[in-house]
Amino acid sequence: MTTTCRHVLCIGALAAFAFIHFPANAQSDSSAPPSSSEPDDGLMARQARSPWLLVPLVSSGPKLGTSLGLMGGYIHRFDDQSPASLVAVQGKWSNTDSSTVGLGGKLYFNQDRDRAVFGIVGGKVTNDYLDFLGTGQQVRTNETLRGYFLRYQHAMYPHLYVGVQAVRNNYGVDGIDPTSDQILDQAGLTGVDAGGVGIAITWDSRDNQNNPTAGTLAQLNNIAYRDRFGGDVSYDVYNLDWRYYLSTSENNVLAFHGGGRWTHDAPASRESTVELRGYTRGQYLGKNQLFFEAENRYTFLPRVGAKVFAGVTCLYGNGKSCGGDQVYPMAGAGLFYVLKPKENMLVSVEYAQGKGDNHGFYIRFGNSF
Repeated sequence: MTTTCRHVLCIGALAAFAFIHFPANAQSDSSAPPSSSEPDDGLMARQARSPWLLVPLVSSGPKLGTSLGLMGGYIHRFDDQSPASLVAVQGKWSNTDSSTVGLGGKLYFNQDRDRAVFGIVGGKVTNDYLDFLGTGQQVRTNETLRGYFLRYQHAMYPHLYVGVQAVRNNYGVDGIDPTSDQILDQAGLTGVDAGGVGIAITWDSRDNQNNPTAGTLAQLNNIAYRDRFGGDVSYDVYNLDWRYYLSTSENNVLAFHGGGRWTHDAPASRESTVELRGYTRGQYLGKNQLFFEAENRYTFLPRVGAKVFAGVTCLYGNGKSCGGDQVYPMAGAGLFYVLKPKENMLVSVEYAQGKGDNHGFYIRFGNSF
């Protein structure tokens, strides 16, 4: 089956899913099931009020092939001032013999004075890089991964959260054939076992954590990886993430996303990469990264909308500057459907085109940012 045919089938499946899922006037209420005195307004409407969440996951691109998966989650509100919390498990399998399984969650509690994010992931990923690190050489890799992440933050002032985070991960990469092994060795890409801790500072004035229409999210954090935490290497990573949302009309929202990632003494496999839609993580690497993207979201039905987006990333450092071959543009479009109206949780279908043959098709939970 060609990539185009797979995309048509995926879009058709999502359209059918959106059509049959819930009536437009259904209301979500994750706090309690409907009482026996309420009318039976259909299975899908009851699911809209249910605290359970089930979402199909699809991604397709020239490097990773086509992957299919499923995410199942549980929504809970700890108190009337905290946003809805979500704990979910997901699994994805691809036609390139890749598979990953993860468990994660975002928890808001204590009248939204405390927040926690955690994740556990494991799996095997097979990549087919047609233009590895911009060398024009084809490389096929088997990559094993296992990781754990935890972040806890407390509100010091309104909208300002300060806390700590810790991460431990094991990443192994091997070439599928002798030529790929040789290229990986020359590039210095080897498996790394690393553990680190850091500080996380967040400013969050968004009106909604799942699908904002106004406000700002700014996050600054670092991870100090040290061999004393059980890893093989010591290096530092600094991250800046900024998001701004502006309603230009009742049905239209402009969203902006920018930031960067900076490394110090990081091994080659842990340097920064292009993380925009349409690109495969790890195909292009650089010591540091800067990025910016913008998205316009327009709701044309009560729970259905469309989006267009564009962005650019540059990789620099170690003699490379932000220009020429180190600039990676992207543009795309998509649709979204609100699964849980009360919590404003949605599923998106998107297509993104990068430079050259870089492109991707996605069905995902939530927005990209």
